Amino acid sequence: MAVVAFAARPAPVETAVRLPVGMAQLSPEGLSEQWVLRFCGDRHWALIAKALGQREAVFHAADGRPVYAAFCATSLRLLPPSRLLLGRQLEIRSSLFAVSDTRTGSRHRIAVDGAAIAELSMISTFVSHDASGCNTRIHRASVLGEMHLPSAEAGLVALDGLARETARSLRGTDCAGAPEIHAERPVPSLDFNAVGLLYFPTFSRIAETAAFAHTGQCAPILGREVFYRGNINPGETVHVFDRGTTMLMARQDGAPIALVRTLTAPA
Repeated sequence: MAVVAFAARPAPVETAVRLPVGMAQLSPEGLSEQWVLRFCGDRHWALIAKALGQREAVFHAADGRPVYAAFCATSLRLLPPSRLLLGRQLEIRSSLFAVSDTRTGSRHRIAVDGAAIAELSMISTFVSHDASGCNTRIHRASVLGEMHLPSAEAGLVALDGLARETARSLRGTDCAGAPEIHAERPVPSLDFNAVGLLYFPTFSRIAETAAFAHTGQCAPILGREVFYRGNINPGETVHVFDRGTTMLMARQDGAPIALVRTLTAPA
């Protein structure tokens, strides 16, 4: 079995890009959460490819099976911009770290004129489909190649700890006692990615849709943490349950697929 080795090195694998702010990057409240997740998700995978010495973010196991860097957790913080962003220049700095011997983490800082307007932490592990190709039967996998990365800093380590604690707390969870506030069947052409999995930004989009459907309001988001626990097949329904300070998302069979914690601006 191929092993991914993590070892100390002087500096993390990192990238910095600049791009103009257009409609694709914005929402009515400022920076678009969906754009940030999609863009930085691609940065995360590109950094892994760079660490493996690859040009493309296409990963395989030693036996040739496709392997995916699936997210275990994401934590986004958005700062209300002090001025209009449209037409300005964004700078996105991204760095990759070793969180454990099976997990990689990245930090992304998004700034305008040197001032941070968003920060995103992401943790992933390598997974693969089994022979059935079913999205509910994803299992951990090893990637062909080696990465030598510095150890994660305290923030990523803490997020990984929360992800593991959340995973333990959700084992055997029965959603029957929690009020269901939303249910929807994600659209394959819009909500799933190229390998047929429910795309990770869709979980945040469903959380926002559920909040709007439940309250009729859309408060500006200051932060959102998502802990990913599973996936669904195209055609299946996601059920959203209100747990007070969090939302729990589950498949049709009641198995949890994500826990979402959202921080919004005061009314």
